[in-house]
Parts: sequence; structure tokens; C-alpha cells
Amino acid sequence: MTKPQNKPLSLLLSSTLLAASFALPQSAAAGESFTDWATITRVEPVERRYTVRRPVEKCWMETVRVQQRNTSDGSITNELIGGILGGVVGNQFGGGSGKDAMTIAGAALGASIANDQEKLGPRQRSGGNYKEVERCETIYETEEKTERSHYRVTYRYNGHSFTTKMQSRPSDSIRVQVSVTPR
Repeated sequence: MTKPQNKPLSLLLSSTLLAASFALPQSAAAGESFTDWATITRVEPVERRYTVRRPVEKCWMETVRVQQRNTSDGSITNELIGGILGGVVGNQFGGGSGKDAMTIAGAALGASIANDQEKLGPRQRSGGNYKEVERCETIYETEEKTERSHYRVTYRYNGHSFTTKMQSRPSDSIRVQVSVTPR
């Protein structure tokens, strides 16, 4: 027995495929892609906020006391003279063996005062040595900035809406890549 053939159905399928191949560009008929135009329906600029930190040096003048190094001349003359004068003054006080103790104490104190005065130097004896110095510190100034990052573009193609990001603002339509694949 022979199989019944369904000629009207196969004829319908053949004509549908033939019509579909004429409806699409020739290069898309075999599952390839082509370009077409889509209509822009909405364009939204998208901004990005960020903070810029910039180092800035701030300076000012400040008065500071300067410590001098030991200004001793290497001689013990000042200490000897201070000791002799201190001994003379100490000898004026006390009586008997107390007088000897006061002389020794006066000599030691006089030598010590002479040594300290020699270490101070001439300017510090009259109130100290001061000078103006520049002080600086780095601070950071901040600035808030806003810039356009991109555009969110909504477009319609073949009855469907799509959204994409674009770096520049598009006109009324954009080119789209259309891919056709049989199912």
C-alpha cells in the first residue's frame, strides 16, 4: 500500500518558506544578520558624581626661640673669677667654722653661676634668641564634580522596546544589528 501524501500541507509549507525568503534580505535567509533602523523613543542623560581631593600647602610665619649650643670659650677663667667673688661674698657671713663653710659654699655657687652664664651666651642673657621661621602644612581641599557619563537610550524595533547605553546623544533613529535564526 502506498502512503497517502499530504500534498496541500507540503505545498503550503514550501510556499511559506519561499515567501519568507523574499521578505528578508537575501543575506539573512540563512540565519545571518543584517542592519536596519530603529526609532528612538527616549534619551536620558546619566550623570556621575565624584569628589576631587587636591593637596594645598598652607604656610605662615612663626616666632620661635633658638637654643644655642654651648658657647664656652674652653677657658675656666669665668668660673675662677666667679668662684673667687662668691668666696669673698660667702666669707662675709657666718662666724668661726661656719665662716669657712660659707666661703666654700659662696665659691662653689659663684663658679656655678659663671659657668651657667657662659653657656647661655650674650643674647640669651638678655631674654633669649628668637627668629622668624616659616612653617608649612599640607591640607586637602575637596571639590564635588558632576559630569555626564553616558546616555540611556530607549528605542523601538519591530514593535519591541529595547534600552542601550551610548556615549553621545543619538538623533531620531539608530542603526541596529538584526539577527535571524530559525527555530
